[in-house]
Amino acid sequence: MFRKINSFKTIALLLSIVLMLSSCTKDEPVINLNPNAGPGFLNVENKGYVVDLNAVPAPEGQTGTWRIYMGKNGRFDDLNDPQTRFYGEPGERYQLGWELSKRGKYEAATIDVTFKPLNPVIISSFNDTTFNNISLYLKAQAPRLGAVGEWSIVSGNDAQIINDNDGEAEFIGAEHQDYTLRWTLSYGSKSVSKDISFTTDELKAQAGIDNLDIKTAKDAAKFFTLEGFLPAGATGHWQIIGGEGGTVHSPLLDNSLFEGLADTTYQLTWTVNLDQRQSVDTVDLRFRGKWGMWQDPKDGQKYRFAEVNGLEWMADNYNYAAEPGTGSWYYGHGERSIIKEGYALETEEDRKYYGRLYDWHTASNITPAGWRLPSVEEFNDMLVALGGDLYAGEKIKEGGDAGLDLVFAGYYNRGSSSDPAFRGVFDTQGVSGLYWLNAYYDNYAKVFEVTKNSNLSGTGALPTNFFKLSVRYVRDVQD
Repeated sequence: MFRKINSFKTIALLLSIVLMLSSCTKDEPVINLNPNAGPGFLNVENKGYVVDLNAVPAPEGQTGTWRIYMGKNGRFDDLNDPQTRFYGEPGERYQLGWELSKRGKYEAATIDVTFKPLNPVIISSFNDTTFNNISLYLKAQAPRLGAVGEWSIVSGNDAQIINDNDGEAEFIGAEHQDYTLRWTLSYGSKSVSKDISFTTDELKAQAGIDNLDIKTAKDAAKFFTLEGFLPAGATGHWQIIGGEGGTVHSPLLDNSLFEGLADTTYQLTWTVNLDQRQSVDTVDLRFRGKWGMWQDPKDGQKYRFAEVNGLEWMADNYNYAAEPGTGSWYYGHGERSIIKEGYALETEEDRKYYGRLYDWHTASNITPAGWRLPSVEEFNDMLVALGGDLYAGEKIKEGGDAGLDLVFAGYYNRGSSSDPAFRGVFDTQGVSGLYWLNAYYDNYAKVFEVTKNSNLSGTGALPTNFFKLSVRYVRDVQD
């Protein structure tokens, strides 16, 4: 009985071993996982900081999934879409994995995605405090690609920023204060800043540079765009305080259009107001008509000039105080001298009208830059261009068509034989005018003369040791 049972057990055990061996030898299919995440993306900069991924889709029966292995604040539109969109943040580096899985097995391929960092750029420069006033126009590169910007005050008191969320803002501070401002760009969790530091000055109105020779078309209306500066946060106002017939078309505008008359000198004020402070500056303007205007840098005196025969001739007698009493004189002011004709020049108006009388060597040595004593040829050619001796004389005298306005300033002879005591003599004021030319030889120099009672004008020579005459410089036409 017991032997039968044991034999049945043995047979069952043998059958199970056979079945196990049979099952082990049966071939199972191999799982092949070959993920391909596609190309990476480096230094991407676009709106939304986004890239379109391009992984190879998962084969049938396998599951594909995107994962972020490295990097913060990234996201996918669809984790299981091989061509999904991925969103990141500027300045962040991401490592992304495209995982394929099946029946508990998985394998991943990775790509790198990087986005350019935020780069705040301040365009304005404030190194020179001379023009800083107490307020500044701030200008930074505007935020791009979804970023936002903000100006802030890092250090300094009694200040404010107008339009602080705009790249172009206005800062208003106090006088003589040190300030540091910050321009910050932000996107998502990222924030990058740049600072500028400066020192304020005082409120300063700046009306622009004097322009005494504004050239326009000859017969056209005379317009000029004013060059005032309006400090940030301030208001301004133009006013004409000198000159007739001028108009400021937009008095509250720093770059208003100004209209005036030719050969009229205008003086305008530009007044700015800011936080109960006020500053005023002036500017002189003049449109060229018959005359241009030149200002001598040596002393600031202004001289008209006329263009004749391709040259610019001074239309006022020179009046620079060169070596007074030894190199130049005002009529009637000379040691041991008498006045035979006219009167001594005492008023500024008379002195400006007649100018000084110069020793020839002094007149040659003090010529302003670009100017010169005219040559004999230049004087004669000018007469020819104006019609010759019979017609030119009237044209070059004061009030004549040529615009030279030669006046009868007389002369000074420091040792005149016409005086019994051989004193210096001032003579012919109001009767004639004598002017030095550049030709010099053996203590004589060439001169030209205009007289009140004759239309003829000509040249001659006088001893330079004794005679002191008027001066009109000439120069080439300026562009």
